[in-house]
This record gives sequence, structure tokens and C-alpha cells, in this order.
Amino acid sequence: MKTSQLKPLHLDSSIVIPLLSGIFGTREDKAHPNNKRAVKFINNARAPLKICVAVVAEVLRHARDEERAAAYLKDRFPPPLPLQASTARRWARLQKRSGRSMGDNDAWVAALAHEQGGVVVGHDHAFENRPDLEYVDFLRH
Repeated sequence: MKTSQLKPLHLDSSIVIPLLSGIFGTREDKAHPNNKRAVKFINNARAPLKICVAVVAEVLRHARDEERAAAYLKDRFPPPLPLQASTARRWARLQKRSGRSMGDNDAWVAALAHEQGGVVVGHDHAFENRPDLEYVDFLRH
């Protein structure tokens, strides 16, 4: 299957933060199994990888070296997806339709993935068992 035919992978911060730790972290960070799996998952991904501005903000908030993290995100991924009015409506529907609401940033990632026919990738139980949402837990993949 060609890359253009694969569903885009919308990355949650729960994979991007361990990815950065696995690349730029201490020796212990780089050796941590979750961080190694994040690096491996991203390096082996064949589908287009996407991040949204909410994920970028969350990742930079947690980054030890914000400038280095921002430079890596800019070089490694296409420009972050903006949040638009149509995404806001999808966000609201996602939050209303479920018996349990998601964190705001998780809901933005889910709304964008749903709008674009993509798959959310991360390690966050908030994405599990959501109607109309495809989710891959990179630690179980």
C-alpha cells in the first residue's frame, strides 16, 4: 500500500513527549522502554504523521529544552494543523456524546483526526472506546 493511501496518524503528546525523551533525553531516558518504543514507532511509521498546535503547545510545556524541541518538531513533522471553527464544532460534539469527557487537548487531537479520516496515536486511555474514533496505543502495537 502506498503512503498516500494510508490514513494519517495524528500524534498525541503521549507519544511525542516520550519520542523527544528517547532522542534528546539523558542516557536513562533513552534507555526507558516506553521512550524507545515511541522512537521505534515513529521511525517505522509509513503513514503521514500529523500534529496539531495543541500537541505542540503541550509538548513544549513539558520540554526540558524548548528551543531544541521546537526545532525538532519543525524539522520532523509538517506544519502543525490549526484549530478551526469546524474543528471546534467536532470538539464540542465529542465532549457531549460520551459519558466521560476528554481533556481539552485530547479532544482537539481526536476532533482533527476524525475530520481528516485519520487515526489517533498515543498512550492515553482517554481515546479508548470512543465512537467514530480510530485509536492506536503505540505501547500495545
